[in-house]
Amino acid sequence: MSINRIRVFNRFYTGEIGLLTNRFLKSEYSLVQARILFELSHASPLYAADLVRKLGLSADYVSKTLSRFESQGLITRTPSSNDSRKYVLTLTRAGKAAYLKLKEASNNHISSMIDKLTPEEKSDLVNAMDRIEGILGEKKTGLVTIRSHRPGDIGYVIHLHGALYAKEYGFNDTFDAYVAGGMATFIQKQSKNEHLWIAETQERFAGSIAIVHHDDQTAQLRWLIVEPKLRERGIGEQLVSQAVHFAKNNGYKAILLWTVDFLESARRLYANAGFQVTETKPSRIWGQNLTEECWKLTFV
Repeated sequence: MSINRIRVFNRFYTGEIGLLTNRFLKSEYSLVQARILFELSHASPLYAADLVRKLGLSADYVSKTLSRFESQGLITRTPSSNDSRKYVLTLTRAGKAAYLKLKEASNNHISSMIDKLTPEEKSDLVNAMDRIEGILGEKKTGLVTIRSHRPGDIGYVIHLHGALYAKEYGFNDTFDAYVAGGMATFIQKQSKNEHLWIAETQERFAGSIAIVHHDDQTAQLRWLIVEPKLRERGIGEQLVSQAVHFAKNNGYKAILLWTVDFLESARRLYANAGFQVTETKPSRIWGQNLTEECWKLTFV
């Protein structure tokens, strides 16, 4: 039963995203050739053997494709300084332009598929994809899922913030009140362009994040937290990605957030997602002398 259902879904999805044609999204490239351009644009240095291993392609096919790309002026091959038998593959300006054209076509195609969906349906779609990817590539440490909040979550998110920040950073109970006040406002408003997500592993709370309204152009990222024992699982990255995706789909032009300068793990997450520090200020809050930082991500 499950095998037949998966085959039905595969036929549906490959048709929806246009994988049944000889040319990827009506370009001059096949799907595999487009994927090779993608890999060349996202890794450096890259060798032909890397493409063979990562994509599961034959060495002969990769060699012929790279020769074609080189003749078209899309790539250069430079002898490796470590091993003269190997060549470093690099996209030329024309190659980068070809990739960006494919990326734009793909983005437009996907946008046309999901434009008719509500924000909730878009969120459900992404969560379903995350779940499929997580199950098929599940690690021994357990699958991480991300869902919308439900009754009972708010209290636990407040509790975890208070307990963790008191234990790790010495914050007093005014921090509990700060988190609780913001979350109470969030729940009472229940706005469609705001959302709170809960990460779980083995049906246990793993972390949270939220997007709330700041102004007509700007969202605010709040309440990012991950259970200490699960911090090496990439949960923070998944939560930030979910929040950024939601903000974009709801028409915000930027996201801001406030943090403090000694939260190095969180700061790395924000920097990796494209946020930049725009303001700093010294504060006496939560029983501590802190330096607060405002970070901002502006969508191009």
